[in-house]
Amino acid sequence: MDVLSFQLTRARARGAVFSVLRRVAPWGLEFSGLRPLTAHILLDGRGWLTAPQEEPIPLTAGDVFLSTPGDPYQLVSDVGTDTETITDARRRGSDHGPGEASHILCGAYIVEGSVGKSLLESLPRFARIPAHVQNPRHRDAISLLAAEAEGAEPGQQVLLDRLLDLNLVYALRTWWQQEQQQAPGWFRALADPRLARVIHAIHEHPERTWTLETMAHTAKMSRAGFSAAFKEVIGQSPGSYLTRLRMGHAEDALLRTDATLATISADVGYTNEFAFATAFRRTHGLPPGQWRAAHRPTLQPEPADTT
Repeated sequence: MDVLSFQLTRARARGAVFSVLRRVAPWGLEFSGLRPLTAHILLDGRGWLTAPQEEPIPLTAGDVFLSTPGDPYQLVSDVGTDTETITDARRRGSDHGPGEASHILCGAYIVEGSVGKSLLESLPRFARIPAHVQNPRHRDAISLLAAEAEGAEPGQQVLLDRLLDLNLVYALRTWWQQEQQQAPGWFRALADPRLARVIHAIHEHPERTWTLETMAHTAKMSRAGFSAAFKEVIGQSPGSYLTRLRMGHAEDALLRTDATLATISADVGYTNEFAFATAFRRTHGLPPGQWRAAHRPTLQPEPADTT
């Protein structure tokens, strides 16, 4: 599994389409801004994104933008147009009359755990990916999504969900490639073949005995050179990165399985439960057993149809 796939899987980043609406101008949709991560795609037509303390952002056909939590915001045909809540809009359904029309797809992603938090921290309040900078395959996926949204054939919901997942991968790739300074350190490191070898190796086998020497050997660099390059690009030492990676694996196992602490500690590279518990408590403020009891009931998937 490549590193981006790993991060999205560990973050439980998966899509749930909750509206595909046709609107005839003038139109306006109001969103609460409470979702962890939301994607909007203007399938056709034109519009604007407006929000408090933000300059209005123009949107044209094929544009994608991702939003992270904050104040309520609006998608409108023109700045100043009256809006209705997305809940009311979904209840009313699409407009079917003549006029200047737009199709707006709005989908929410379920994002959980510390890996999910780190993904969200790498994004601004709004990240716009204009159609003209999108990978051709991304545009193809959006075209397929638009076509599928028009129909009502068996299996439509599954296809829309999977296509929305594709949109997230393409959107993140493009955004981080354009905004290198905002991209997560591990993504920036993938551009350096030496560091990329290490990142892929420790993500694939976090349970191995990784020392600075073994990581430097994997990178085919001196220890000092590797340590300096790693910290400069990723923003933390190799040891700190490895610990955070292992803790992400541990969180996932604690929340999603009934594995014993002994099993989890071995799976994430600790020789005994005590060493694992010490590292986990240093990171999370609680020993793993207490953390599991405190967090497991609360991290359940959100209903797909809430705003």
